[in-house]
Amino acid sequence: MLKILGSIIVVASTSIIGLLYAMTFTERVRQIVDMQYALNMLESEVVFKATPIAEAFYNVSLNCSDTIKKFFIYMSNLIKDKKVQSILEAYDSALNEFKSDFYFEKDEIEVIRAFMQALGSGDLEAQKKNFNITVEKLKMFEKSAQESKRKNERLYKYLGVCCGIMIVIILI
Repeated sequence: MLKILGSIIVVASTSIIGLLYAMTFTERVRQIVDMQYALNMLESEVVFKATPIAEAFYNVSLNCSDTIKKFFIYMSNLIKDKKVQSILEAYDSALNEFKSDFYFEKDEIEVIRAFMQALGSGDLEAQKKNFNITVEKLKMFEKSAQESKRKNERLYKYLGVCCGIMIVIILI
């Protein structure tokens, strides 16, 4: 009886680990899509409404998911309270603060960083171009993330269950 209970606990534990790891692929895709949405809203705020950047970040945050929302609110507060000298500094600071909440890969972080560096410099057409280029790159990353999710999500779910069964067989 004790062996059966232990076996169930081992298989359940490894299955949960597999599920949690598989969820990272889903979360990465969701965050990329959320960032695209946030940048589209930010474009509207900056280019069409000419909203000051701190207020624009805050307005964008009101319509975002939890992680992206906290990220934009934090940047807005840094800029509003004049704790940073540039948008890029606000981005770097916010990224350091919420790095553990993001599932972005290095390339995605660098594209957003380049966007933030160019934000606010140049004329209206340059701003539009900056938004469009960044959103297009994020769409490419989204496709890549979707493909990675399709390939790996099921693999890690099954791997968790199989590892648990293998451990039980070895222990019995």
